[in-house]
Amino acid sequence: MTTSAIPLYSYSDPKNYSHVLEMARQELACGSPEDKATRSGCLFDSNLSAFVVTMLNHSFTVSYPKGQIKYSGNDLEPHFVFQLIMLHYLSRADGTPLSHTFIPYRQLAGGGSYERAFLKRAVQPLAQVFGNCPEMLPRAAAPFGGLPYHKKGVSGTLLYLFPRVPLLYRIWAGDEELPAGANILFDSTANHYLHTEDLAAAQNVTELLVKIHRMRSLTV
Repeated sequence: MTTSAIPLYSYSDPKNYSHVLEMARQELACGSPEDKATRSGCLFDSNLSAFVVTMLNHSFTVSYPKGQIKYSGNDLEPHFVFQLIMLHYLSRADGTPLSHTFIPYRQLAGGGSYERAFLKRAVQPLAQVFGNCPEMLPRAAAPFGGLPYHKKGVSGTLLYLFPRVPLLYRIWAGDEELPAGANILFDSTANHYLHTEDLAAAQNVTELLVKIHRMRSLTV
């Protein structure tokens, strides 16, 4: 069995989000699964009646029409937040080609309203943990398929939350005059695939990166 860098559970309690999760499953059941697969860049296996979705370099199956999500190769499931956004991704994806132009969270639809919370939960921990060792971010991102990114004077680590939702993580080392800084950028087409609120799940990705970094630091 392949070890997952993404935490898995026999059951991830959705708590107050159970109704939202059920609505997402009902939405998935509407329409052609083949069309959803094409628009999202995922595979639909008609023999299994399930989508095969790559999330952060990990393969998951999403049954159709029930929308039950399992890690490929076993009967475990990811955290309910990842389940929810995966269902939303399959239903919302419209096939728009990526622009490869990256924008901050505030430039997403309605992003200005959530920016303060996003910066606090998703971005600031990056600066706090990796600001003194930016070179460690790519190492922490490796289990999630992190790739080096250098284009038009912008550098960072690129991760694919889903096949058509890249996240660009950037770190600036601090010095005597300026504190360390960080940012998470999104392809300008991101809202064609996920709502802005769902894209705040970059916070959960940050938590995974920090966890991997700390685990490795303990073994050094």
